[in-house]
Amino acid sequence: FNDPLELNLNLHCSAPFIEMSRPNWDFEDPSDGTDASFASAPFAEGTSRRAYRAMRWTPAAKYGQKAVVKEYKDMYSWAQGDWDTAVNTYKKAKDLADRFNVESRTNTPIRIVDYNIQKVISGNRETLKLNEWVMVEDFLEGDFQKYISNSGWVKPGCVSEYPSMPAFAHWSWVHTGGSLMVSDLQGVRYDSKYVLTDPVILSLEGGYGSTDLSLVGMGLFFLSHECTDMCRSLGIVIKRPDMSAIKQFMNSEFG
Repeated sequence: FNDPLELNLNLHCSAPFIEMSRPNWDFEDPSDGTDASFASAPFAEGTSRRAYRAMRWTPAAKYGQKAVVKEYKDMYSWAQGDWDTAVNTYKKAKDLADRFNVESRTNTPIRIVDYNIQKVISGNRETLKLNEWVMVEDFLEGDFQKYISNSGWVKPGCVSEYPSMPAFAHWSWVHTGGSLMVSDLQGVRYDSKYVLTDPVILSLEGGYGSTDLSLVGMGLFFLSHECTDMCRSLGIVIKRPDMSAIKQFMNSEFG
């Protein structure tokens, strides 16, 4: 859409992380009980967060695994609760993905990346501060793709190559009675599963942070959505919102 509506929305749209340098994973275990070590400068950034390469030392099951540490770009998180909106988004996306996997009987289930919220306790970095709370995620090896944005964009060929992605977004809206939609789907498809990171929840109340474009985001998705075979097998093809009402809402909001 090359119109003022898109220009207004793009101020809050979630863009893919842009890699600024190739990550170097050369870390040594400090052997002092530290949960993870991470780099002094970010290697990538998105609309609202920076990403630092990292290595996990705990728990034992994840010892020596690559990870990503994320911080907000526009604020320092001095309280663990500053991440509550992000955590709630990840939890809701995981709950819906788990249910979708059961109902769709897919052979490539959708998983949300493992994460936790931790405090920076030492070191000197470009932007991260001591005692700041950050999100630590497993690093996703492989061909990272953005499949669907929170403003209606769908990766060309997604319907045929990654049919689970648009079907999941559509199904989440149907399953919640039109109150929510999981969007901004991005991550890596492996042989046996998808693993996604940084999901966005679109809600009628707009309560999931700045990337929650609410009814507008939902409408933009359905304006471009082509149902996949998975949509048909789930029986949701005819279950769509009243687009005339959504367009009227958009016009009233943005002119």
